[in-house]
Amino acid sequence: MKRHKPFLKEDHSALLNSPLYSILCACVVLFVFALLAINCGPMPPGEHYTSEATTTAAENTTTIKSTQDTVNLPETATVNLKKQPYITNAFKQFPRTRSRAILYDFQLKMRERGQHSAIVTNCSFDVLKAFVAKGWAPTVLIQIQGRAPVILSVTHYDNQSNVVHLHNPANLNKRQLTYEEFETSWAKNTRNQCFLITPQQLTKKDIQNVLGEYLPTASFQEISVRSH
Repeated sequence: MKRHKPFLKEDHSALLNSPLYSILCACVVLFVFALLAINCGPMPPGEHYTSEATTTAAENTTTIKSTQDTVNLPETATVNLKKQPYITNAFKQFPRTRSRAILYDFQLKMRERGQHSAIVTNCSFDVLKAFVAKGWAPTVLIQIQGRAPVILSVTHYDNQSNVVHLHNPANLNKRQLTYEEFETSWAKNTRNQCFLITPQQLTKKDIQNVLGEYLPTASFQEISVRSH
């Protein structure tokens, strides 16, 4: 064995220095690299792992935002005052005054009689529509064509015809105005106020919850409520 050892060393050195050995090593390295790339390579673009909790939270956030940005008002809605005697009865003793504070005077009368009511300020026309859709009849102070201001209840709207119906709760006489006529007449005398008469006391939170069923939250953030 010792006799052959020098020859083995020479053969080993020759093998290491031969071009064939270099090519063989290069092939082995490329083969190993290919295996690693197949088994441990990066995930394809766009296929990153997302936890189920993160996905659920994102879906909930999207749903909430979508709901808050959507107007869910029906195209038309009507309130029948004949089925709400607590409103018609209240107007039989309506205060005879032309003061712009008439809604507050009326609320004081309602309080003396034990009737629940609320004055909602900074309303929009859509807020009134939401009340009608809920089955409430918001009462407003309007001045039509330069005449004396009158108190009427909004009982119907229709987005296709752009018409709103208003009733005098005391005698159920009806007026019909276009949306443009109504908004112009309503804004002349009050800070877009309306008066609600309801069987139970309404807090601001109660009213906001109702409006939230039909309107984006941002559209009624500025309202104020005075109730008893």
